[in-house]
Amino acid sequence: MSNWIEPVDAEAIHAAVTDAERRTSGEIVPVLLSAADDYEVAYWKAATLGALLVEGAVLAWLWASGAWAHGGVALLLPGLAGGLVAALAVFFVPRLRPLLTGAEKVERRIAQRAREAFLNYEVFRTKARTGILICVFRLEHRVVVLADEGVHRVAPAGTWEALAAETAGAMRREGSGAALLGAVKRCGELLSERGLGRAIDDANELADHVRGEFR
Repeated sequence: MSNWIEPVDAEAIHAAVTDAERRTSGEIVPVLLSAADDYEVAYWKAATLGALLVEGAVLAWLWASGAWAHGGVALLLPGLAGGLVAALAVFFVPRLRPLLTGAEKVERRIAQRAREAFLNYEVFRTKARTGILICVFRLEHRVVVLADEGVHRVAPAGTWEALAAETAGAMRREGSGAALLGAVKRCGELLSERGLGRAIDDANELADHVRGEFR
C-alpha cells in the first residue's frame, strides 16, 4: 500500500465496502491514484519559463550596466541554469505539475483516467449493473464517482457529482484515506435511501479491497 494511506485506513475502507454491500446490491470499487498523469509538459513549460526569465533579467542587467559587448556565448549559461532549476522545482514540488499543465487539460486527463479505471477494474461486470467506482486522485485533490446504469436508474441526476465534490473537500481536510472511507459509507447510505436493497440471490461480484495504480 502507498505511504499516503495507512494500513488501518485500508482495512477500514475494506470493512466499509463489505458492510455497504451486505445491505445493498451495489458493488463499490474504491480506487486511490497518486496522480491522473505524469504531466511531462509541465517540465518543459517550467524549463522554458525559467530560462526566459533568467535570461531576460541578465540581458536587462547587461544593458543597464553597459557590459553588453562582453557577454558572448556566456550569455546563454544563466538561461540554461534557470531552466534546469525550474524543471527541478517541478520534480521536487509535484503540486506545480497540474498548475503548469493547465486546468482544461488536467480535467480531461482526470476524466479519462477515471473511465480507464472503470474498465480496468471491470466495474461493469455485475449481474444487475450496479457497480460504483470511487476514484480519488491525490495530487490533484480531485474525486470522480462513476456509477453503472443499474444505479443511475434509481439515483437522481447530480447525486454522484455531489458525492465526489464532498469527498474532495474531505480529502483536503482529512487526507485521502479518511475521505475515501467517508465516501464509501455515504455511498452505502445513498443506495439504501434509493431503495437499492440487496437481493436474496445477491453475491459479492467484485472484491472489496482498495485498488491503486501508484506513480
